[in-house]
Amino acid sequence: MDNTEKLCMNCMTVGKSPSNGEFCSNCGVREENVWAAPHHLKPRTMLNNKYLVGKVIGEGGFGITYVGWDIALSVKIAVKEYYPNGFVTRDSEFDSTVISLSGDKGEFYLHGRDRFIEEARRLAKFFGMPGIVSVKDFFAENDTAYIIMEYLEGATMRTVLSNMGGSMPEAHVLEIMKPLIRSLAEMHRAGVIHRDIAPDNIMIQPDGSIKLLDFGAAREVAMDGKSNSAVMKHGYTPQEQYGTDNTIQGPWTDVYALCATIYRAIEGDTPPDAISRMRQDMFAGFTIPVSGNTNRVVMKGLAVLPGDRWQDIGELWNELYQSSQVQQTQPVTILTNPAQKLMKQFSRIKNRIDSISFSRKT
Repeated sequence: MDNTEKLCMNCMTVGKSPSNGEFCSNCGVREENVWAAPHHLKPRTMLNNKYLVGKVIGEGGFGITYVGWDIALSVKIAVKEYYPNGFVTRDSEFDSTVISLSGDKGEFYLHGRDRFIEEARRLAKFFGMPGIVSVKDFFAENDTAYIIMEYLEGATMRTVLSNMGGSMPEAHVLEIMKPLIRSLAEMHRAGVIHRDIAPDNIMIQPDGSIKLLDFGAAREVAMDGKSNSAVMKHGYTPQEQYGTDNTIQGPWTDVYALCATIYRAIEGDTPPDAISRMRQDMFAGFTIPVSGNTNRVVMKGLAVLPGDRWQDIGELWNELYQSSQVQQTQPVTILTNPAQKLMKQFSRIKNRIDSISFSRKT
């Protein structure tokens, strides 16, 4: 697209000249209302001479994610910026450059920026792989760093589960997880573990397919399997990730988090924290009806001690699918926002009322 001034910085579609203060004909938002905070890049900031920055779509402790536009390819993208809150400052009203604080905080910032670029390099190895978000580009600019990624429509598994009443049918969960599990096996063969698999890091797209996000915690496993960093998420983190004393991590670490995610999606509740289970393990497995095979495979994957789990994704795959007796169910409608859920419930109630009224008349 040559005429980028007609792009809406909120939804990245062609509106009615939103740059001139008019409302976007697609989303109804004025461009002047898109910029939320001075430390965010201003809408229409150009990066690397080819990427146009729009609104913020996500922000965490170590980065900001924007919707963007690839001018050369005329496609919507996601732009991830390294911005560790509390270690840097910026006022984009005057300058897009990030200013790091002095002393130890400055050293932390520089070390983190290097790791941010490492994340991009790791992800770039798996470009186009089903079940994994694709990295298109990465570069340094504004005294920070950026990762250009494919833009994913949809909602996180966490949001979808909430909109669907907390859980999904067993067979549906096992079916949609297949591409992700295959891709994890490829990652592990390349010596990379994700270390942060959870429903809020899995995007469910409108067609029902899923993509694994956020490789900020990913590590290339050394020959001895040791890591000196800790990444924790209640219910999904295995016990070996809680220590920072060069604890042994490997594919079995992702096996635990993956099985915890499968359990959460089917059961409707998060498994108990691994550390609490080390003291006294009272976790008995699913409380709702599931196949004996699913219960057996998932519970072994959730074993507290690493040596008691499936040691790699290949083992998990073989046991979960080749031995599974679960029959595929009808496709499940994915509700990506609460409005969809309410409309569906309203439609069901209305159909029921209409049915009762018709019966009385006849």
